[in-house]
Amino acid sequence: MKADHTGLVSPVLDGEQLMAAIPSIRNRAVVEIFKFKNVPSSYLTMEDLVQLKDFAEQLERKGCSGAVITHGTDTMEETAYFLDITYRGDIPVVLTGAQRNPSLISPDGPVNMADAILTAADGEAHSMGVVIVFASEIIPAREASKLHRSRVDTFKSLEFGPIGTINNERVTWHRKPLVTNKYPVSAADKRVDIICSYIGADSDMISSSMERGAAGIVIEALGGGHVPPKMLDGIKKALAEGLPVVLTSRVPMGRLLTDTYGYEGGEKHLRNLGVILGEDLPAWKARIKLIVLLSAGMSLDQIRHEFENRFYGI
Repeated sequence: MKADHTGLVSPVLDGEQLMAAIPSIRNRAVVEIFKFKNVPSSYLTMEDLVQLKDFAEQLERKGCSGAVITHGTDTMEETAYFLDITYRGDIPVVLTGAQRNPSLISPDGPVNMADAILTAADGEAHSMGVVIVFASEIIPAREASKLHRSRVDTFKSLEFGPIGTINNERVTWHRKPLVTNKYPVSAADKRVDIICSYIGADSDMISSSMERGAAGIVIEALGGGHVPPKMLDGIKKALAEGLPVVLTSRVPMGRLLTDTYGYEGGEKHLRNLGVILGEDLPAWKARIKLIVLLSAGMSLDQIRHEFENRFYGI
């Protein structure tokens, strides 16, 4: 994005203009530019993500050995995670962007672009899954979260740190992600809503979601996986109608509890009702995964297995 005469920024820069800011990178890699879509990342739809996955897979057939996707930071982690669980190509896919646009002092876009290209060109990148490169760190898509609204080092893996870094134009890998689920998907048109928990929350939002045709619901619970008691009627109704209800937490780190608290609305009670534990994913990534699993035609038992087997052995 770049500022116009009003001082406000909008997505007007194309790939050639972005590359013009890092001319030296052409000494390290042969870069071909493709345009997919130029919109704020808050405008993206699930249909766009499916088309982007297909587009990325086509790049391999065009002879590319790696792909860098420039992307707005608002929803970058959602796009990256969707690609991580659906992209079937063999070439590495790297997402990057900027917090500071070129109209500001010290824009971070050029260095992020250069680092992302170096990462995509690295010989080990193809085995690391889809990654985000930001502030000279390489973050796996599954773990990446945007943590600061304006700082340039906004993307982090809170619990485990980066899987690699870029320094002196050299990529160094520190670890390899072990969770590498892949699912076939040709469409992602199932409605899944996120319902937040908070003091006084009730079942109204769950009921509204069901009335609007939701195929699944993600609950962003409290703490280790708990909800206020007035949400229980809505959860029970959704489960009775066969909807997958996936539990996450508004707390950003750790896994959900399983057998600790004994009150109604606690994690043990919710599990007994049939709620699915959502791994350590935040609500917005659990939603992406549930949409993908539903779109792949999986049954409720299959969906439960895909969410719970690795982390809970259920």
